[in-house]
Amino acid sequence: MKYLLSFILITSFFVGCSVKQLEVDLKLPNKTDIGTQIKPVIVSKDKALIVDDSKALEEIEIIENTIPMKLAFIYPSKLVSKYAKSSMNTVLGYFDYKKIKYEIKVFDTLNEDVFNIENAFLSAKEQGYENIIALFTPNTMQVIHSIDTSDLRVYLPLASKRNIEFINENFIYGAISYEDQIKKLLEYSSSNNIMFYQSSFLGNKLKTLYETISPDVKLIKEIKKKKNDFKDIVKDNRLKNSTLFLNTPIVKTSILLSQLRSYDIQPKVILSTQINYNPKILTLTQVKDRSNFVLANSIDKVDDSLRDTISTFGADIQYNWVDYSTLVGINYLYDENESSLIQTHVLDNEVIYEPRLLITTAYGFLEIK
Repeated sequence: MKYLLSFILITSFFVGCSVKQLEVDLKLPNKTDIGTQIKPVIVSKDKALIVDDSKALEEIEIIENTIPMKLAFIYPSKLVSKYAKSSMNTVLGYFDYKKIKYEIKVFDTLNEDVFNIENAFLSAKEQGYENIIALFTPNTMQVIHSIDTSDLRVYLPLASKRNIEFINENFIYGAISYEDQIKKLLEYSSSNNIMFYQSSFLGNKLKTLYETISPDVKLIKEIKKKKNDFKDIVKDNRLKNSTLFLNTPIVKTSILLSQLRSYDIQPKVILSTQINYNPKILTLTQVKDRSNFVLANSIDKVDDSLRDTISTFGADIQYNWVDYSTLVGINYLYDENESSLIQTHVLDNEVIYEPRLLITTAYGFLEIK
């Protein structure tokens, strides 16, 4: 049953421009049927609907027998679709592992329009959903804080408490802190600080944080998105014995690491945040390319069985920090800080992450003690 639930939740279709809810009953296969590759069928009161793959979650209602916990999942599909599918799978995997009977309803606001967001929260509240996971970007926090969310518990996986002027006491803020990661990484800094970055929302954010925390940056170079040959950038003697900070995504980082070694340009240490905490770095580079590479990671260890269960639903709580944040959130909404399955806890309405520093080996990541 869990495979079918997961597959159905990551399919969808759009109707109109405002928030709409499609409520249907699900006809689930017997346990003996699980494992057969079939197209999911949503059975409504009138007829069955064949659902094709799409980019957004479908606004459906999932009901499992007697329902002790009701959860609303609210998100803008046009902005966070790639996170939403995996985030929802994390929730389903957690419920399956805990053997929790539940009712989940998905509200797609399509975008971060004020009317759509207000309508989604109002609909969830009117229908008795007191626990909310709201997967919205930091840009919309002012809107969410201005609407009526009384009597609701709202978990915000992508929002940081530090960037909010007025805190709602019924909100829990779940974003990792890149600021804390950069501060931790700069423990390895020398006086010769250099940064490479790629212009994007996250890249520019990391650049600003780095410049603020480390004001003595000697050199900043932009890595162009459509360029993969960086000879003119890495063949720079100023990089030798420097502290090189890479605010670049995984593929660009791998190319830069390889080309630095290829042209025999060796910084003293190369640093990066969670943006490059990904097993792909191990396959895209050679061990020698990463000999002085140090990463920060805020994802803590979880129970092995829980991690494996969530993995079967298609989520990744080991390397995807949004999935991990969602796990911390649903665990807190259900169990508060009582569970020993997860080491990361909530304190004063904020998830407290402890960044750790890692090096890479031929076989994986190794924490620096």
